[in-house]
Amino acid sequence: MSYGQDMQRIILAFTLCALGMVQLGCQSSDKSSILIIAADNLAVSDITCSNDGYAGTKSGFQLLCNESVRFTHAFTTSTLSTPALSSVLTGLHPYQHKVRHNGGPGLAAEIELASEVAVYQDYRTSFFTGGAPIFRRSGLNQGFELFDDSIVPGFSSLYRPFKKNAANFMQWLRHDVGNGPYFSVLYAPDLQFTNTITTTELGETRNLSFESQVDEFDESLYELITQIKSARRWENTTVILVGLSGHNNGERRDRRDFPTLNLNSENTQVALFIKPAQKKKKGDEPIYWKVDQNVSLADVGKTLFELLGESVVESDGGDFPIHSLTGVLKSPEASWPEDRPIPIESGWALWRNAGPLRMAIISHHVLFINDDSPKLYNTLVDRMEATPLPLLQQSLLPTTTKLQNLIRKNQFPAYTPLNNEWLAKLSIPYDRWTRLDQEPLLLRDLKRLGNNAVYKNLNILNWTAQLSLNQKDWDSLRNLGIKNGVSVWQYVGEKNLNIKNPKTSDPCIELLTSKEVDATRMKNCNDPLFLDLVDWLRADVRGLAKETQRKKFERSFKNYMLDQEIQRNNIALGLVWDTSRENLYAPSRAELALHLPENAKIRAQVYKSLETIDKEDN
Repeated sequence: MSYGQDMQRIILAFTLCALGMVQLGCQSSDKSSILIIAADNLAVSDITCSNDGYAGTKSGFQLLCNESVRFTHAFTTSTLSTPALSSVLTGLHPYQHKVRHNGGPGLAAEIELASEVAVYQDYRTSFFTGGAPIFRRSGLNQGFELFDDSIVPGFSSLYRPFKKNAANFMQWLRHDVGNGPYFSVLYAPDLQFTNTITTTELGETRNLSFESQVDEFDESLYELITQIKSARRWENTTVILVGLSGHNNGERRDRRDFPTLNLNSENTQVALFIKPAQKKKKGDEPIYWKVDQNVSLADVGKTLFELLGESVVESDGGDFPIHSLTGVLKSPEASWPEDRPIPIESGWALWRNAGPLRMAIISHHVLFINDDSPKLYNTLVDRMEATPLPLLQQSLLPTTTKLQNLIRKNQFPAYTPLNNEWLAKLSIPYDRWTRLDQEPLLLRDLKRLGNNAVYKNLNILNWTAQLSLNQKDWDSLRNLGIKNGVSVWQYVGEKNLNIKNPKTSDPCIELLTSKEVDATRMKNCNDPLFLDLVDWLRADVRGLAKETQRKKFERSFKNYMLDQEIQRNNIALGLVWDTSRENLYAPSRAELALHLPENAKIRAQVYKSLETIDKEDN
């Protein structure tokens, strides 16, 4: 074979290979990408679409209003984040995907997520979480080649703000994806943290409120959309903004309906915008209509599967049909019945052993809450759902019988309200727990609950002791110790009150003053953090390097104090996180020892070091 023939074959091979690569590139670019932005506490009422609603502002909401299908009657499947987001990614109701709360074990591996279908279709996949409760252990990492939950909480922030999450997503999109299709989720818990300081683009500090957090989220959303447009990925990306829950508006009179258990519309009717991928031609108008018929977050999941090319079956929801929303992305006419039943639930009480599952069904303009004394609302005439219909009117509505039959058929239990103990623990306002200037009022509230015999509870006792220590209320700490037989609380209180000859039977505290610190004494103290403190303060007796032990203790103590902050915020939010220590917010021996008068200088040194260590970690 001649040299010329060899060259012709090589050139032909390269040409065919190049053509194949071009074809593959075209196939990839022809697929539309999908971006899901899932936010806690984003109700339909938080976003107003109007010609001048956001005039002169950099509003991501307004950009979506201008180019999206807006669903005015979208309902979550659960008031808790993990089951609600599981419905978005599986197209199933919680009773089908079996995730009923934010605790373990999470979504089972055999349940297919839309992200797994995306991987099969050669999409690049990513998930960026802002923090608790959405971590890898939720089971929602399936199908995501990048599941970014590497969040280092700090004293200044326990979550990763949406702005930072969006920046990480854009970096991944530019550097890892290129022009290929992607399927991504951004989870934003931001709106829960209403006492987080935020600033405007002009550097002005906003006030501490829910509305300020919404403004911050809105501006960050605008920046993200602008960057996606600059990257020329906007038109070929379906963007879904979805609220996972609403929020209490403060107008509901029944204090038993705190957020995690409230199944009324203010807490379950969520924001939902879908901006479809659209190959615009010159003169094409953007899609911006609204759909007023009831939809569910499970419908959003069904839609994802269809957008990814999966054939969908409209009846696989059993008694509660699930419908793809792709039809209304092309025409505003909905194809599903107005009166189809949509189930909504809260598994919080079941999770916390405080009661059974709480279930509601919405059907057209009728909301049925399956309590032991069922509540039925006509949402058309009672938009605030302030007054349940009387039993006689309930019995005359045909819908009542239909919904009751569905409840019985699916064996959903009637919900019994929480007992007074739980109500007491969760009755204290969020601001009391999260703002330092509110601590004296928080301590007052806890004392009041602790003095009521009806509310005798170990949690309330521990919380009161911790706040007494924080506020240096030594009388209260001493009295709590005497009354409840906790000698170390009594001892620290009496030392700070200069009471003569205070004593404690605690074997750990004795290590601070005993002449010898031998192995036997150390074994009697089963408290690793306190033993780290002893190793530092008694380093000379222990034969240890004092500076090394100081650094070791300060690191351990920083982790303890951060865990305390997490526990405290979890209480404030209504115990919605699956924390490492089961709701234990109480003073440790090490913290108590640092508050002894003789350790004042050491305490000042330790607390100053906490700030330095926290900055290094973040």
